[in-house]
Amino acid sequence: YLTIALSDGLVFPALSVIRVVPIATNSIDEAAFVLRRRSFLVSKAIALVGLVLMTLGLSVPYEPMPDRLIVRIGTPESMASSTTWNDERDEFASKLHRGFGIRYETAAEFSSWILEASKRQRLSPELIASLVLTESSFRKDVTSSVGAIGPAQIRIEFWQRFCGTADLADPEENIYCGAQILAHYQEMCGSENCALKSYNLGFRNRNRQDFTRAGERYLRK
Repeated sequence: YLTIALSDGLVFPALSVIRVVPIATNSIDEAAFVLRRRSFLVSKAIALVGLVLMTLGLSVPYEPMPDRLIVRIGTPESMASSTTWNDERDEFASKLHRGFGIRYETAAEFSSWILEASKRQRLSPELIASLVLTESSFRKDVTSSVGAIGPAQIRIEFWQRFCGTADLADPEENIYCGAQILAHYQEMCGSENCALKSYNLGFRNRNRQDFTRAGERYLRK
């Protein structure tokens, strides 16, 4: 007789006991036959247990370890980009502070918006900064007599749909919109001076004789 017992309560199932019950024999040949029979039964029993465990999903797959572990050491791209951006912003803020005589805190705040606007519209950041200085002297909440608002002095009724901006009272969005308008005029005119005149006077008025002096004063600023 052959009995097989499986262990219980272990993390990995295993064959714990194979108990073979002796059988009395009367000859050597019979004993040899019994031993061969038992060996055959044990082999079949082990194979059967393995099949049962695989069927029940209890087998643990073997995954060979790699021969070598390669570790790449370097500065993450996002960190490098962030460092470059911060350096660029700080450098431009210092330029605004020295060139326009505004407080460094104000220059630092506006520099991020102006640099972002210049990248979006492919305009010189110095050009956008000059526009903001001329229009509002870097004031965020100023409103003109004709209703133009913000650092870039934008009239909502004319440009809100063009810029697709929900809140032009937000100084950051206001500067983005101003840069978009300026880029639009530059594309129409072909030059920075024409774009600046159009921004201040309107595209149709940029070459009118009665607006010439006003346009020239705006450019000098």
